[in-house]
Amino acid sequence: MGIQTNIIRRGATYAWRKRLPVRLGGEVMQISLRTNDPLIARRLAAIVTAESMRVFDSMAATGLSKDDARKLLVAVIEEELNRIGLRRAAASDQGDRNNWQEDQSADWAMGKALMFMAARGAAAADLNADDIRTLQAEGYGTQDIERVQTNIALETQAYQQPPGEAGNSRALQAMRCALGREEFPAMDFMQGRQIWYRGRAAALLASTKADQPFEEAMALADDLARGQSSSPVSRPTSAPTTGPAPEYDPAIPALITRLMAQKQRQGISGQMITQMTRIFELFAEATGLADIRELRQAHVAKFVDVLNQLPATYRKSPKDRDKPLFQILAEASGKSTGLSATTISRNLDYLGQLLTKAKSEGFANVMQIDLGSLRPRKTKRDRDERPAFTAEDIQHLFGHPVWQGNLPKQKWQEPGPAVSPDGLYWVPMIAALTGARREEIAGLKAADITSIDGMPAIHIAENANRGLKTLASSRTLPLHPQLVELGLPEHALDQIRKHGPDADLFPDLRPPQSGTKFGDQLDYRFRLLVQNRLNGNPEGKVFHSFRHYVTTQLGRMANVPEQVRKDILGHVGADITSERYSERATLTAMAEAIRQLPRLPVTAKPMR
Repeated sequence: MGIQTNIIRRGATYAWRKRLPVRLGGEVMQISLRTNDPLIARRLAAIVTAESMRVFDSMAATGLSKDDARKLLVAVIEEELNRIGLRRAAASDQGDRNNWQEDQSADWAMGKALMFMAARGAAAADLNADDIRTLQAEGYGTQDIERVQTNIALETQAYQQPPGEAGNSRALQAMRCALGREEFPAMDFMQGRQIWYRGRAAALLASTKADQPFEEAMALADDLARGQSSSPVSRPTSAPTTGPAPEYDPAIPALITRLMAQKQRQGISGQMITQMTRIFELFAEATGLADIRELRQAHVAKFVDVLNQLPATYRKSPKDRDKPLFQILAEASGKSTGLSATTISRNLDYLGQLLTKAKSEGFANVMQIDLGSLRPRKTKRDRDERPAFTAEDIQHLFGHPVWQGNLPKQKWQEPGPAVSPDGLYWVPMIAALTGARREEIAGLKAADITSIDGMPAIHIAENANRGLKTLASSRTLPLHPQLVELGLPEHALDQIRKHGPDADLFPDLRPPQSGTKFGDQLDYRFRLLVQNRLNGNPEGKVFHSFRHYVTTQLGRMANVPEQVRKDILGHVGADITSERYSERATLTAMAEAIRQLPRLPVTAKPMR
């Protein structure tokens, strides 16, 4: 769930944070909201933000210290937290399903009454004709309006009493508790009482509309604090703006949808679109931002802070996929976490594309955002971030029982008589003998194993299972002779015979649910396998290390031109000349290079 400006998360608890005006020193004030419920945090933030404006103005006019301002704001938060907590507890113990409706109706009527009191003081004794027409236009009936009028009459009587007597004692007691003083000059009391009325009004109205967007409650509280609204009216749910309405919907989800539609028209793969969309959704969740017009530099800084706290495997396992972000961060607290510098920079690149789209649509505020200053400094060279398997590693890995013969099920890492024709057997071998990416291999269709002019080949292209990382990723590669010897073409034909022409090459890798990838199905067992064969895998080598291994091997072949290496790996050209004007390497040239990749210590064919 998104939060909003001025709300941050510290572990599992939300806090309100705002910088004091320059005239008051410009320091940052931060107050714990003492809740991990985002809905309560939004309500409380509306109160605090509205009251902060009044308190800051009072500080400038009356000389209230910053400590007093903080105490007053904290008191407002604690009182509201107690009220919400008690109401929820009471409601949960009552069987009458109409109680909560009556409770909300009463809060709404009191909130409306206090709006008038905050704006007019004792002069709010009677609703005038314009007030009644406004409430009717908002959809409220005679009974609702009469309830508002009754509350105004009661509050007006209290308002006219001397300080400390009758109804005014509530406001005075709140000030005494918050500021720790018994006596207040007349002007101080009047200002404190106005803060009390405005805070109560905003709190009551926000609490009765749990599904109301934060912007509406915020706009109402803001108007009350500034004294700009003499008659309460309904507000639109979008963020308040000045000037004409924007040509394009400023909501973040709508902007994302427009950018992704543009990417689709440009031919960007579905896999890349999904990846970018998830990053944008993470940005919105981490910052609470709902409207692109409200984007500020602090939002991007907050996003980078979250990326530096996330576990590298966040939301990759089924049990974590639907966890809210604050829970993931809370569970990761105190552990070694943080995405790599490369991943954070890539996510900022994606965000930059979203900002470019917003800029092109006329949202000028995004021009002030500086992404460059937030890019982390790399501590490793690109080639060292994911270490390559060495030639020795490869020989050790493929000596595992998966390729030599193993026992079934839970004893799959122990030597045995069987070699299974599954994804764990084929995918790592294909990676070690082509340099292809995990998803490129795991999501293959059986028909992608083909023959061109009598040469066995593998066709890597977008299909129903997955997209591709870049346009250059689409390619056709000759099969290494060892893959042919071990029966990969026969395995493909077998899948087609069993499941039809659209069969998956590795049906055991099909994800059990949407949102996961084909390669995810072998991730866990492959990691255990590497740890088993590489003495615990202290260097942290991963499946992508196959790709680095093949890149290294091809780079050492003096008779293999650079363009051939790039076409085998699906890399783009180094410059515009090589990318636009060079011809794609021939299958014969690529076959000559692939044949030189070291053979694997595998001779056992899988049992079909």
